[in-house]
Amino acid sequence: MGDKFQLIHDVSPGTTGWTVKVVVAEKFSPKVAQRSPTKYQNLTLMDSEGSTVQATLYGQNITAFQDELLLGKTYLISNALVKETNAEYKAKSGEIQWTISGRTRIRRVEENNSNLLISTYSFTDFEDLPKYMDSNLDISVIGMIIDIKPRRIIQTRFGKECQVQDLVLVNKRFDTVLLTMWETFVDNECKYICQNLRKKLILIGKHLKVTSFNGLSISTKADSSFFIDGEFELVEEFKSWGHTNSEIIDNMISEKHYLTSTPSKLSSKLSVPTAEKDFTEIKNIQGLKTAKQFFWIKGKASVKVLNQTYWYMSCNNCNKISSENYGDIYPCVFCKCTDAKAIPRAKVYMQLTDPTGYINATAIGNPAEYFLQSNAEILMNQTLIPTAASMRLSMDEDEIFYVKAITQELSTDCKFEILFIVNPSQIAGDKNTGKAPVEHIGEPIKFLEPTTKRSLFHSDTDDAQSSKKKCDKSTIEITKKNQ
Repeated sequence: MGDKFQLIHDVSPGTTGWTVKVVVAEKFSPKVAQRSPTKYQNLTLMDSEGSTVQATLYGQNITAFQDELLLGKTYLISNALVKETNAEYKAKSGEIQWTISGRTRIRRVEENNSNLLISTYSFTDFEDLPKYMDSNLDISVIGMIIDIKPRRIIQTRFGKECQVQDLVLVNKRFDTVLLTMWETFVDNECKYICQNLRKKLILIGKHLKVTSFNGLSISTKADSSFFIDGEFELVEEFKSWGHTNSEIIDNMISEKHYLTSTPSKLSSKLSVPTAEKDFTEIKNIQGLKTAKQFFWIKGKASVKVLNQTYWYMSCNNCNKISSENYGDIYPCVFCKCTDAKAIPRAKVYMQLTDPTGYINATAIGNPAEYFLQSNAEILMNQTLIPTAASMRLSMDEDEIFYVKAITQELSTDCKFEILFIVNPSQIAGDKNTGKAPVEHIGEPIKFLEPTTKRSLFHSDTDDAQSSKKKCDKSTIEITKKNQ
């Protein structure tokens, strides 16, 4: 980028007559300040040495400069206001902030600094994603977008509705992972992706996190940023790989195995503790008050209340409860999907015990099917109170559970949901790391096409209505916003 201009670290509050050549490394979506109606947009600018500074636009300047400061392009910038960063608008680029306004001089330079820009990225391989699960640590990924799920609406625990949309990314080993886009990314990036999905776009994402949602997935954060089909050599290499393997990729898109409700293949690579000291004792989480924590527990699970509903009819798009009949196409009131399909989903309330105590927990979907050794359709057609002959109701040996603490309505204590169940006999420990890869988290069970119409609320009796109310309260989860 040359050396005849000042560098970012040469410019401080009070510096005059400066000009810095920078590339727009990140361009975040506009936001509204928390304690005022001010709208602002942050950018990360990078100089030839790789140093960065946060630049911020406010109000009408966001629209005025939207076509002037393009992601990945190079500019000469001078006469920006340089000051210490306001904590309310602070990103991650240090204590100095540039404010871009109508007085700022900006001139486009026709240079390709993509190699400099991409050199600052450290991509996380899909196989290594489980290492970052539920840690909130930043990761960067690159992948080909092969599918996008319908937009859905999620209600936060504060009652606010948020829009989310899932992308399906594939890497060069044909591993797939879901990337959940939140809020403004749905309006901007997802809209563009929907319009150009057939092009098999290459996405580069930065400041993302890995969650245990849907088995294992990636999610945006407030400061996430994206290059979509950016002008980089590795993007061209990825496109060339995609062209060579187009038949395989097209078959993946056609078969859509990645859209099943079972955990992705990557979930089978979770690092599970093998040392006893790395497991959480149940006595230490009894009466837990702080939600959104995750624990590995070694113990046994059993059903103590036999007379419960072991399934519920759900929307195939958001998994929320539905009063429709099995197989019906309907507009979901929760996620706003207009062509949702009603499908059964397994669930079970159980008691989880270890030598120190017990907690009550819920398993939904794949973990429930694995524990019960049954699938949702069989459970749906179960008419009698279950017995050990019809499904598994208790464990004879210890197994390993990955458990999440969730806020509980009308109580200060948390409730618990089991996200994964791992059979210790089917994992091989690594003596060097004290960890073991998961080889089994329940076999994927496909839904059969409905032979008869079946609804969760199949009886007109008072008992059925009571069951409906109980199921409504228990299974309509309030999904906390991940932003």
